[in-house]
Amino acid sequence: MEFEIPQYNFNEKPRSSSKLPLIILAARLITIACGVVSIVVLKSNKVTLDKGAKLDYDYYHSYRYMFGVMLAGIIYNTLHIPFAVYYLITNKRLIGHHSFRQFEFYGDKITFGIIATAAGAALGATVDLQKAVYTENNSKIHDFLGLMYIPDVFVVAAFVSSGISSVLSSLSLHKSE
Repeated sequence: MEFEIPQYNFNEKPRSSSKLPLIILAARLITIACGVVSIVVLKSNKVTLDKGAKLDYDYYHSYRYMFGVMLAGIIYNTLHIPFAVYYLITNKRLIGHHSFRQFEFYGDKITFGIIATAAGAALGATVDLQKAVYTENNSKIHDFLGLMYIPDVFVVAAFVSSGISSVLSSLSLHKSE
């Protein structure tokens, strides 16, 4: 019985131990996941009031804005997932051109900014609407608004992870790989 001992290839270059590609991919995936959760909760949170009127996210402009922004953030980050996966696997950019890095830089800044405004608008609306005194359907409206804190929290988490993506795209703008 013969056993072969594996041989080490001394000419092989070790893979870079940089965690940057993993952090970039994780930040994009977290932004997408938080956006999906906030949209699902927004779409499913509905209350029927006493006289048959239905109350949902579409009734308030701030929540409608949050829905649109999260949808745009999901689409933008989903388009960048293949590039982040390639960067993670090979440790080099799929498109290394400076113009693409500028597109990523400005896209991340815009996405970060609009997610920040959506988080502020939705959280501010929820807090203010929760303080209001309603004459009819007080408990149903407060139940609706109490559940609206869930997508607000996920939008804030998407804001943080989008901020990480934004900072990392700033670092890679001037970096030559």
